[in-house]
Amino acid sequence: METVSTGVKDTIFVIDDEQDLCLSIKKVLEVETYQIKWTTHIEDFLQQLENNRFACLLLDLKLGGESGMDYLAKIRELDPNLPIIIITAYDTVKTAVEAMKKGAFHYLAKPFDNEELKALVSNAVKMRHLYWDLEHYKAQCANPLDLESEMGNSDAIRSVIRQIHAVSQTDVNVLLIGESGTGKELVSKRIHDLSPRAQGPWIPVDCASVPETLIESELFGHEKGAFTGAHAQRVGKLEQASGGTLFLDEIANIPLSIQAKLLRFMERRSFERLGGNRTVTVSLRVIAAANQDVQELIRQKQFRGDLYYRLNEFPIHLPPLRERCSDIPYLSLQFLNEFEKQLNKKVTGISEEVLQAFQKYPWPGNVRELRNAVKRAMVVANGNISKTDLPNEIKNPAREQTTTHLTIPLRSDLNLHQSSGGGGGGR
Repeated sequence: METVSTGVKDTIFVIDDEQDLCLSIKKVLEVETYQIKWTTHIEDFLQQLENNRFACLLLDLKLGGESGMDYLAKIRELDPNLPIIIITAYDTVKTAVEAMKKGAFHYLAKPFDNEELKALVSNAVKMRHLYWDLEHYKAQCANPLDLESEMGNSDAIRSVIRQIHAVSQTDVNVLLIGESGTGKELVSKRIHDLSPRAQGPWIPVDCASVPETLIESELFGHEKGAFTGAHAQRVGKLEQASGGTLFLDEIANIPLSIQAKLLRFMERRSFERLGGNRTVTVSLRVIAAANQDVQELIRQKQFRGDLYYRLNEFPIHLPPLRERCSDIPYLSLQFLNEFEKQLNKKVTGISEEVLQAFQKYPWPGNVRELRNAVKRAMVVANGNISKTDLPNEIKNPAREQTTTHLTIPLRSDLNLHQSSGGGGGGR
């Protein structure tokens, strides 16, 4: 066995019973500034694997009288996230595909093109770095308030996180603007948790799900006998949120008549319960969210402009998933890990054709839709998640939908064995 130390960070290990092939791969990959280790005996590699973190492994399926396939499970046990590229002859491609179902990253058929080798290794190393980044974030985020651990680390999300940290230390009202599924509820909770009001309650209200006839009672509460069926006094969400944060989701659904009363509360921080005349004063912060163009509703006189500007003291725009595609692999890893535990089901990875489908799909439901797609695929998958496990709308997106591209390549094995950071920001 020979070790070539070039002082670079990423180490590629090659296992093949043909020494000439190992040397050939070494020569090609050294140009790419990798550190190359190789051996013709797999036991040499296993001895080093326990104490080293390699960026990628190239493993021949036929090792003299042994089979690389027999060692695949052992390697993955020692290092579950190591990208393994299977080296195979054309007549054993079917076996290589079986290896991918058991968690291999990809396969390389002999004789292979040098550019194909470099591209495949580059993709594998980038995915390995994604795992290392994920480990870093999780090590940093024993504190569950670390949003990068749940939402990703794209430039767009980093910008959102900077705004969250800035506004959380104030008591100004916040308006979260974004499509459904972009994580408005998650962001609201994090602003609260990072704020001086963190010890107080965080009370969410989904204004779209409360019937118009009940929204006033839901928010402000009511006195006994205020209306038919009001058999007892009820404390509303405003009082429940006293000392903490009130999160008004889908504010565009609040009726105009209630908007006026809500505006008075925003100005005075006091109100009367429905059917009552006693003034109730509370101290709280209001965070609102909307997925519609509220300003257009104002022009149509369906939403009060004065209330909008009260709520919109500090706006935060949450970008749709299609505009931050580099977060897709990270979020996929999070969801795969989360559901592996929740479903008590082992899934060895995600096939390349699935990743291609993810690249082409515009995700109108954003992170929430991605989360559901991964969960559904895991339920029906047998081993690797394949394209047949995906919903039809992702397998065959409408032609008029916008095609998106990931800014970093994905790998076929998206299996995680670290603890989950929580949920990927789709809430």
